[in-house]
Amino acid sequence: ATQQLSQLQAYGINTIFSEADTYRWDIIEETHNMGMKFMGGLTCFHTNLPHPRPLEHRPLLANGEPRPKMNWYTGIVPTHEGYNDYRLATLGDMILGDDLDGVWLDFIRWPLHWEQELRADTPVPLESSFDHHTLQRFATFAELELPKGTTQEQADWIINHHLDTWVEFKCKIITDIVTEAKAIMQAQAKVRPLGIAFVPASPIERRRLLGQDVRELSQLVDYSSPMLYHHILGKSPSWIVDKLDEFASDSRVPLLPYLQINALGDDDENFPSEEWETILD
Repeated sequence: ATQQLSQLQAYGINTIFSEADTYRWDIIEETHNMGMKFMGGLTCFHTNLPHPRPLEHRPLLANGEPRPKMNWYTGIVPTHEGYNDYRLATLGDMILGDDLDGVWLDFIRWPLHWEQELRADTPVPLESSFDHHTLQRFATFAELELPKGTTQEQADWIINHHLDTWVEFKCKIITDIVTEAKAIMQAQAKVRPLGIAFVPASPIERRRLLGQDVRELSQLVDYSSPMLYHHILGKSPSWIVDKLDEFASDSRVPLLPYLQINALGDDDENFPSEEWETILD
């Protein structure tokens, strides 16, 4: 670990970002001994399992069918209180003591394999979730009585007659969780930054499909981190500049973007080093 950290430090890197529920505290200590910072990350609504467990955490499409697993990605419904409490408790355990220098919230969104579904050559992204628990929470939030019928019929009724309220509901679910995460961070004696990973969808898509309202969420964190993976989406480096301008106009806190430096899977390919140099410029 010391050799790898020294190599990174030689490249001018002063902060390590990682994402896990538990960490090697000896590695974090060595990072600190070398004068570098170590940031943790919390995976919120994604699992490495083929299907979420229990199955009621699995998002449903408007037709009532489970959202399919896409490559490595398996999303989790963000409306189940028990699961949300579990992830927030994990955050609390993660920041006990003074080891981590900050935490970034990842997969803090409604299900979407955006690296694949936001490509220009793919079909319309799949919206979810229309599972029974989520629909009941929406009905309570909107003070509405859902019509009798199939999942498809209820989903169509919501989209056709109450779309704005549906989007507001989805955003509130995510905002409420980030609010709780902020409270957990602030309850600790050590002041540490909280960051959030944003999907680089259009503002309208980001709110409807993901429940991410940049203006609201950025008021709860210290850094906004748009995931500007240009190559996997088939974009040119200039797209990064445009998205940074977009996020800068909405974010209430500094931007700390994630940039792509090599292939990320999902049929992506490596790109020339000259392209990376253009990005840095």
